[in-house]
Amino acid sequence: MKPSPWDFGVNSELKLVEERLREIVESDEKTLTDASLHVIDSGGKRFRPTVTILSYKSLGGQEVGQIVDIAAGFELIHSATLVHDDINDGGNTRRGRETVYLKYGLHNAVVTGDFLFVKAFSLGGMFDKEVVRITSDACAKLAEGEIMQSRYRHTTDLSINGYIRIMERKTAEPLSAGATVGAYLAGGAVEELRCLGAYGLNLGIAFQIVDDILDFVGEEARTGKPVGTDLREGYLTLPSLIAMKDSESATKELADIVSQNEPSPEAIKRCVGLVTESGAIEKARAMAEYSGVEALQHLGCLSNTQYSEALRDLVSKVLERDS
Repeated sequence: MKPSPWDFGVNSELKLVEERLREIVESDEKTLTDASLHVIDSGGKRFRPTVTILSYKSLGGQEVGQIVDIAAGFELIHSATLVHDDINDGGNTRRGRETVYLKYGLHNAVVTGDFLFVKAFSLGGMFDKEVVRITSDACAKLAEGEIMQSRYRHTTDLSINGYIRIMERKTAEPLSAGATVGAYLAGGAVEELRCLGAYGLNLGIAFQIVDDILDFVGEEARTGKPVGTDLREGYLTLPSLIAMKDSESATKELADIVSQNEPSPEAIKRCVGLVTESGAIEKARAMAEYSGVEALQHLGCLSNTQYSEALRDLVSKVLERDS
């Protein structure tokens, strides 16, 4: 595995996570193995395992095997949600590759997502009940976020506060759980678990806001998806919600496009332009930076080590990313 831009001194552990992921999805049914590897091999930054491992090592954790297993478990949960999300949204590509349901069929994709969840919990189940509780709570929140998001698809009823609540459940809570479990397995005190969990939550919010910004201003060659994908799928995100709050013309155009099942490329391009010209991108970025500052403030409980410093550097990396 090539060094990850997200490794922050834990590249050897991430390599072990990669090996564990490939090992755990081996099945007697070749289609299950192939479909699982299709989503796993699509890459990504292994952001979630990085946070889990850094949280563990920042509190002095040294048992590499156990943190690799739990980090792989959280990545499998994330992979499962990607498969199911693409089915729900009708997505054609994921990180520049054909989605699992298009390549292997709807039925096989649903089963693959379920398979990945089961494999994740087979890893998590090797630990004590507190690890299982934290992980299952995060998965329940994730499911709630998915239902909340689907409720606002093709509508303009979503508020900025509602958007944040959805993103907390879908993106930030699982990241917070990974950080908390990492701290727990390292033998962290209650306050250290609380601080690292809050760090993960705020970092997750910042990550998702930047992701939604890139949906308007990112380069397809780097993000793996064309601009305006969220609008095409009928979703309003933070930049479009801010634009609608500030501009009457943007409100009308955006309301029209998200109500359609198949908006034209020209309409999408026009709406992307309205959002970027409205100043909403800059305001959304300021909100991401605020969440980043909040994340940093929760690291005060940690001793100054290369791993706590890496957690701080990770905030900057999240805010500056272009893919």
